Amino acid sequence: MPGMGTIVNTIAVFLGAGLGLLLKKGIPERFRSIIFLANGTSVLLFGIAGVLSVCLKVNESGGLTTQYLLILLLSLLFGGILGEMMRIDRGFDRVGRFIEKKMGAFGGDAAQGFASATILFCSGAMAIVGAIQDGTMCDPSLLYAKSVLDFVTGLIFAAAFGPSVLFAGISVFVYQGSITLLSSFLQPLLSETVIGQMSMVGSAILLLLAFSMWDMKKMNVANLIPATIMPLFIDFLMRLF
Repeated sequence: MPGMGTIVNTIAVFLGAGLGLLLKKGIPERFRSIIFLANGTSVLLFGIAGVLSVCLKVNESGGLTTQYLLILLLSLLFGGILGEMMRIDRGFDRVGRFIEKKMGAFGGDAAQGFASATILFCSGAMAIVGAIQDGTMCDPSLLYAKSVLDFVTGLIFAAAFGPSVLFAGISVFVYQGSITLLSSFLQPLLSETVIGQMSMVGSAILLLLAFSMWDMKKMNVANLIPATIMPLFIDFLMRLF
């Protein structure tokens, strides 16, 4: 049944975040800091690996050459502009303020927690490719594997940010569920190349998220979320013209 992978993934996020909330008070601040630093490093490495796995290829002479870099640039550019126009970051802030209002002091840094967890859960290659596989081939295996990772990540994030990470589970359900549903209708446009390009852009966004998690620079990474679907539109326009 298409969508089962997203359902399992959403439940895994809820369970992981719930367990993280239970353990939150039992984790000293110094341990939380080092765990969060390690998690940011993992996000960075996942992003680098995801980008390089798509944009590098072996040429006929056995050397390495790059591909799709223009697609990556255009996707981030136009996706970022679209995200700024939609002010996605403000939507995350409003949700965060709502959570803080409802949860009080227990809410933690709700806006940052909700935004960071949502971007991490939704922008990676596994989220995009897994949801497409689930929708086009009824194969949720990749999302099942992602569920295990998201369970652990949800636990760590909830221990650091509080209950706002639970709401990121709703983001996973809406985002991946939408991709799964739409992929069955857009299957003729979803070539292996386009899917790879979409996962590459999502991995690039993870790179920026890692820097944001380390507080190196304040960036509205959330506004880049629309960039993940830009390769689909670019490919359509190239076919059209």
